[in-house]
Amino acid sequence: MQTQHSLTTSLRAFIMSVLGSVLAAPRAYPLLRRLSVISLMMLSVISIQANACQFHGGRNFGIFPSFHPLQDMLSKEKVSQPISVSHPRSTDTPPNTDATLNIQYDIPDGYQNVVITFSGSESVRFLEGVQMPVRGVSGSYPLKYQVSKPGNHKISLHINALEKDEPISFQQNIQVSAI
Repeated sequence: MQTQHSLTTSLRAFIMSVLGSVLAAPRAYPLLRRLSVISLMMLSVISIQANACQFHGGRNFGIFPSFHPLQDMLSKEKVSQPISVSHPRSTDTPPNTDATLNIQYDIPDGYQNVVITFSGSESVRFLEGVQMPVRGVSGSYPLKYQVSKPGNHKISLHINALEKDEPISFQQNIQVSAI
């Protein structure tokens, strides 16, 4: 950027010196003088436009105009959506009774090998296994569990997947109060 600025400054200084010498020329060459002034003005406009090009990156600039179908394909960035797993943040459960939490999931395109597993604190027991079968791109799963002791407990959901051959892993927690 700094070299471009110094280049532009030296180009403008050159234009001003040539313009000064043309204007100081004898009046015998009026046509040459007019052409020189016009061409130098055009040259200065072109140099200003060249400096301004770096700031024009919108839809109407570049290789395709805004109405061209390829412009729409180039301007659409593919942003991947995250995996969504929703559930209550906390729940109250009586001890030594079967309880159910509804776990809902939404898996956008581009994710493979999605595995959702559960773990709990010492007093939490899962009645139907610790891994949720993921079927389709969205759905719900009734997580059946039992808490053996009164107090505060935690259920953790571990979500693992592959997105474009990159491993994705995150964890969500549910607070369980056994009263």
